[in-house]
Amino acid sequence: MGRTGLRTESPPTPKSLVRGIHSAGLSAAEWPGVLEQLRILLDARIVTLGDHEFATGSDSALLASPDDGDFGKGMAAFSARNPWFLSSDEYVPGRVMTGDELISQSDLRRTDFYRGFLQPRGLLHRLCGVVAQRGRGAHLFSAYRAEDQSAFGAREKVELEVLLDHITLSLQSQWRWQEAEDLARALLAQSNHDTNPLILVTADAEPIYRNPAAEHLLDLGAGLRLDGTRVVASSRADQRLLRETIARVAQGDPTHAAASPSVVTLACTPPAPPVVVVVRAAGQVFLRQAGVRRGLVMVTVRGGHARHDPASCVFARQYELTTAQAKVSALVLAGQPLSRVAQSLNVSENTVRSHLKQIFQKTETHGQMELVHLHARVCPTLS
Repeated sequence: MGRTGLRTESPPTPKSLVRGIHSAGLSAAEWPGVLEQLRILLDARIVTLGDHEFATGSDSALLASPDDGDFGKGMAAFSARNPWFLSSDEYVPGRVMTGDELISQSDLRRTDFYRGFLQPRGLLHRLCGVVAQRGRGAHLFSAYRAEDQSAFGAREKVELEVLLDHITLSLQSQWRWQEAEDLARALLAQSNHDTNPLILVTADAEPIYRNPAAEHLLDLGAGLRLDGTRVVASSRADQRLLRETIARVAQGDPTHAAASPSVVTLACTPPAPPVVVVVRAAGQVFLRQAGVRRGLVMVTVRGGHARHDPASCVFARQYELTTAQAKVSALVLAGQPLSRVAQSLNVSENTVRSHLKQIFQKTETHGQMELVHLHARVCPTLS
């Protein structure tokens, strides 16, 4: 059947609609405008973009044009009695169908859904495109016409079929971006509560992100500080070592099995103990200013007052350290001198030295610094 001739708006061109649909994939705020253009194209009274759960009969995330807020609420109230959703088998991704293909108009008029929802709004005809299917639900684009309009025909089905692939691609792109953003926010929230200083830097040591603990450490200049736009070692003697370590690690592949972190020890202003810095490859990041992807490095800091639980230490389990030896190793890792280790454990320095000698034998290390670096490389809670 032909169009009704009720439309007063100029129909959008296919080119402008495709451009608008993909623009909405970058900004969800564009969808209302896109839906309005689709409504005009299909000569519909109202169009919607939403999700239907077949198991519960519920509708959610409903966008409508025009949107007065009433349509979505009314649809949700009658969703369990909606005869267009009697069978989920009809809702195959990519399919475009009319309401008449699911239930005849005469049968539709005998339903509570028609009498309670469609008729009060003057609606009867429906055109639907299945955007995607997830679990026991489907994402749908739907258009509705009034009773005094003609039913949707082959022309409108073809128009929607042409655009449906673009709608699907746009929404999938939006979902991927949203998923990535939500995951990034969750990871950042977790790192913000980490008591260990953590800094993400480029190969040139320019910080991309730093958690509150790292902000505090940089303000104090405890082993690390900011020099303009770069993270550098506080001690001039350590600056070249740190710079070269970051640059080398940034070239590595974090997915490679042999991609173990590098560990350096940086001096602090006495009497503060040195800090242990673990430098690990963290993938790549696109730098808009340079227009290229560069290596990204995660810098975590141990030392000073940082805590490390010897009871859950992977390093202690791997090298079969006793409880006493694990405690000694953890305190040495924190930069405590042997006298303070002995005081913390309420034992003599000779006992601490005896434990340390046994740790050296088990780990095949030959000094405290070599032990600290091995500990930091092995234990995942430090790197």
